[in-house]
Amino acid sequence: MAGVSKHTLRFWEKTLSGVIVPLRTKGRQRRYTKHHLKIVSQIKQFKKDGLSLNEIRERMAEKDSLEKENGKENRIDLLANQIAEVVKASIYDFLSNDD
Repeated sequence: MAGVSKHTLRFWEKTLSGVIVPLRTKGRQRRYTKHHLKIVSQIKQFKKDGLSLNEIRERMAEKDSLEKENGKENRIDLLANQIAEVVKASIYDFLSNDD
C-alpha cells in the first residue's frame, strides 16, 4: 500500500528509531495504520528530495515536537471540523427530504 518493500520498512523502523512503530498482533506481525502510511509517504518524499536518514530523523523529531505543542489546538480544530461535517450532512439530509 505504501509502495515500499517490507525490507525497507523494517530498515526504516530500526534506523529512524521511533518514527515508525507499527502495531503488533499476538503473533508479532506488523500492522500499519493510516497514520503510519502518511509517515512512510513523508519519508519517501524526504528521500526523493535527497535527505539523509539522519536529516529525516531530525525533521521528523522537529515535526513531532511541534505537533505535541499544538496538539490541544489541533484536537480542537479536528473536533470542530468533524462537528461541521455532521451539521452539513444533517442540513443536506433535511433539505433533501423536504422535496
